[in-house]
Amino acid sequence: MKIQFLVAAALTASIPLFAQEAAPAAPAAAEAASQPTAIAPETVAEVNKAVTTHVKTTAKSIVGKDIEEYCKEMGITIGAVTPTDAIYLKGVERVTERAASPNFTRSRTMAYEKAYQKAVASYVMDKFGTEAVRQFNTYFADNSSNRLSPTADSKTTLQRIEEKTAQLTEAKLDEGLRAMGVTPAGSVAEKRKLAEDSLIKSSIRNAVGSSAGLLPVQTFEGWNEGGQYAVGVVIRGGAETETIAECLRYKMRPSLVRPDAGRPVSEVLPTDDELVSQFGVRLFFDKDGVPALLSFAQWGSAYTGTDEDAAEDALDHALVQAEALANEQLTVFINSTITVKESSDKGESKSTTVTFDANGVPTEQKVVDYIDKAMKSSAIQGQDTLIGRSTVLKKVLVHPSSGQKLALCVRMWSFGQYDAMKRIIEKPKPQVVVPPAPAPQPAGTSGKRRGRSYDF
Repeated sequence: MKIQFLVAAALTASIPLFAQEAAPAAPAAAEAASQPTAIAPETVAEVNKAVTTHVKTTAKSIVGKDIEEYCKEMGITIGAVTPTDAIYLKGVERVTERAASPNFTRSRTMAYEKAYQKAVASYVMDKFGTEAVRQFNTYFADNSSNRLSPTADSKTTLQRIEEKTAQLTEAKLDEGLRAMGVTPAGSVAEKRKLAEDSLIKSSIRNAVGSSAGLLPVQTFEGWNEGGQYAVGVVIRGGAETETIAECLRYKMRPSLVRPDAGRPVSEVLPTDDELVSQFGVRLFFDKDGVPALLSFAQWGSAYTGTDEDAAEDALDHALVQAEALANEQLTVFINSTITVKESSDKGESKSTTVTFDANGVPTEQKVVDYIDKAMKSSAIQGQDTLIGRSTVLKKVLVHPSSGQKLALCVRMWSFGQYDAMKRIIEKPKPQVVVPPAPAPQPAGTSGKRRGRSYDF
């Protein structure tokens, strides 16, 4: 489904002036965020095109190739800064469960979350990251005359000691060496290693920064080059989307709008076939010509029994989980920070160790070890009010590859919904007039009052 949007030249000054809504006064950070920052008309057109250009998953979909074709159609290059000073990054993650697994649907959702975090972490690391690098070179050699050189009558003993070294304590090993006339010196490792020459390079990269405004513009589903099911995402970062995120965070409505620049949400929603592979937040300009967000989320049921009530309950639960995911995604886009840590150790270690032949004769053997260790971690946290959100779609669809049912939820944040909810919250409550209570009557004197045993 492709929809052409009208681009209003008046949106060049969409964000220069902000009229604050009836929310509490924004802090200093909000004032700084609301400084004049123009969003160019070509940016509006770029965002609108991205939200209405969908990729349909087929039986032959290859995620990497689909990303390449999408980028070619959109005229973007992953990792390169566009003429509008935006940057696009990608993330791809393998789905751990096979299509036949009852957990396949949920595994797809988690694969998207990992792919999204990969792309976000890459952007934030390049923007906020620092690196500490350490290199060290070590050399150890033992050229002393008391190397392990047993006499003929001690070969069998020494061989037996060597074979049992892994189980022997250091004291037992020393005792055995002394029995053969060899003076033990240094650690056990040094006794078994005659020389070492190593170069180790260690680096640690850290980044802490805002991930608000990092927008998933398209998600992909299919197979990777190795034939495994995978989910991919392309995200967009830049000053414009960061500004819009700040605008939504502090509920600052752009003061200059053109209603004909946007479209109602019904014209932006993808078809059912396209919905199956939609994850994450999409930014568009609504019928009032101001920024609005759509959050696509899905979850699945792992129930495989024949009880219809239990199956229905499981799908209801999946819809609840999908709605929670949709809310989380909106919060992350509007206001979130991410902490990223990457560390790596790499190098080469050359050593000469003592080995023994079948006769117990010690020989030297050259050994080269390569160090190759890497660790990546990231944590995203966000906070935002739920005011202004509404559910525009909840439905159950069937996944084309697995035949399993998907519980889908689409949540929207818009200024129109925000204004409506604020009116409900802030509208004065009508005063309730409580009529005075009737005067009590003496017991037993009412003509219609039913007599009781204690009336006398």
